[in-house]
Amino acid sequence: MIEKVFGKAKGIFNIITIINLCMGLLSFLIGLIFFINSDLSDTLVSIFTGLILITNGIVSIISFIKRNGIELFNYNLIYGILLIIIGIIAMFSNKILTIILGIYYIVSGIQKGNYALLLKKFQESSWLFVLVVGILFIALGVTAFFVHDSGIIEATGICLMGYGIINIINTILLRHRSEFFIA
Repeated sequence: MIEKVFGKAKGIFNIITIINLCMGLLSFLIGLIFFINSDLSDTLVSIFTGLILITNGIVSIISFIKRNGIELFNYNLIYGILLIIIGIIAMFSNKILTIILGIYYIVSGIQKGNYALLLKKFQESSWLFVLVVGILFIALGVTAFFVHDSGIIEATGICLMGYGIINIINTILLRHRSEFFIA
């Protein structure tokens, strides 16, 4: 019985981490497009950024619903709802987009910090790296508050690329190192 539950949890963990890898790659690619094409309209950038945030929120909620006893995803419902709200605001508030992204990165940093504490509880050696990633997300979020309107599209691109890279590295490390979830 325990092997059946553990096997199902591993499958869910694998699906969630693959989705996280895809979201990290998508964030990076959209950020690169924003950075290279700084003449894009603020509205278009806001809509795409909002859609990324909403998608991340939906993924968080699904991971909460499907967590099957995996403690790592216990707070994903809260994070998912926050991300959806932030995404909706981002779609309609292009003048404060970097502030919205800053809030998003701070929420993501707190989420990673929570993951780090749970990994430490499981005596998983990657917990310190995940904690550092959380701190980096929070620092990125605070930095986003100080971007001027003239560089909002480039800054959004840089933030999305940074988020994508950090999220990809974090997810790969978590998949590689987390013996609790992957045998």
